Amino acid sequence: MELASSKLFQMITEKERERILKCSRSGQREYPGGTYIFEQGGTPSRLFLLLKGQVQICKDFTSGKRDVLYLVEAGNVFGEIFLFGDKKRYWYDAVAVTDVTVLEMPWDFFYHFCSNACDHHKQLTQNMLEIMSENNFKITRKLHIVSTSSLRERIAIWLIDSMNEEAVVELHMNREQLADFLGVARPSLSRELMRMQKDGLIEVERRTIRVCDKAAVEMLYG
Repeated sequence: MELASSKLFQMITEKERERILKCSRSGQREYPGGTYIFEQGGTPSRLFLLLKGQVQICKDFTSGKRDVLYLVEAGNVFGEIFLFGDKKRYWYDAVAVTDVTVLEMPWDFFYHFCSNACDHHKQLTQNMLEIMSENNFKITRKLHIVSTSSLRERIAIWLIDSMNEEAVVELHMNREQLADFLGVARPSLSRELMRMQKDGLIEVERRTIRVCDKAAVEMLYG
């Protein structure tokens, strides 16, 4: 992924990007799939921009249960929730789902402007605040989903929020990850999807789910 296509660097020229990376002492790093980029209890000090691969933002419990908050795709940032707050420890994990490449930017760069108060530095901070707002919405959406009383309601909310104009949801998670995201066991999710398909609400294919009766699905949580 090119830096220019990331929201973090929108409205910033190539020359300005090079200056930002040098001034901030940012650097790229690779992580193999399955490894932790940071863990609960660690000390936050950097912002991460995902350049390649997929990262899972999740919280692991001593019972072995994993709660997936959301997935990060190439071009998006993570770890930003701690940037402007007073939290001194991570309360969730960032796990590389695939082999990933990330750009790591020290936080100090966002807090300290040089004497020139460069416009591109201001633009970067503005972009970061917009990204934080979008990611806060993801967390709010997750809370909305898990606050429902039944699995079918959770699936319905997720489908309506995720589908495109053709009422199709392109799956970027495997069945296990989706179950973790919805806060249920994988067998329970599979059974409920089969029931919903039998009821004519959805049509499940390998990497897509088509909502066949949008009105009926919306009524599940209306």
